Amino acid sequence: MEICVFGAASKTIDEKYITAVEEMGEFLAKRGHNLVFGSGCTGCMGAAARGFKKGGGKIHGVIPEFFKEDLSEFVNWDCDKMTRTKTMRERKAVMEEEADAFIITPGGAGTFEELFEVLTLKQLGRHRKPIAIYNIDGYYDKLEELIEYSIGTEFIKPTCRALYKYFDSFNEEMLAYIEQDDIQGLTVHDFK
Repeated sequence: MEICVFGAASKTIDEKYITAVEEMGEFLAKRGHNLVFGSGCTGCMGAAARGFKKGGGKIHGVIPEFFKEDLSEFVNWDCDKMTRTKTMRERKAVMEEEADAFIITPGGAGTFEELFEVLTLKQLGRHRKPIAIYNIDGYYDKLEELIEYSIGTEFIKPTCRALYKYFDSFNEEMLAYIEQDDIQGLTVHDFK
């Protein structure tokens, strides 16, 4: 499988996030999976790439052209495959298309955007790919509260819970979800 990992590119995040994501990447690569990601060499993106490489996996980086000039020091130029796009929007489209599953690791505004885009597309029936939210050290606890609040106030349908799953640690349950998810037989009509 091609697994898309979304996550921070920040150079200043706590090491606990880096370690957890790198270990996850190594384990997934040893299971025969490969990485598609935003081609970052720092933060959770860099950790995922190092982990997949350490485990023997291939890494496919996707970057917009302007990164070459403005953000070159954040780019992992040692990818097995590199796809360049004109825009950030095209970058996400390539990652979404290439991926068989998504893992959302801790991140900021860009990661939130990526999560909600793949979640919205799944809700609209544009894909059936697993979306695993890797809640390292409770990072996404407040997001879970917000989504539950939105369900409680009827802005989000309760069936939306079937479109993704939270995991506090990388374990066999998370692996099984990534490799076998079928959104419990729901269709786009269940989310209207």
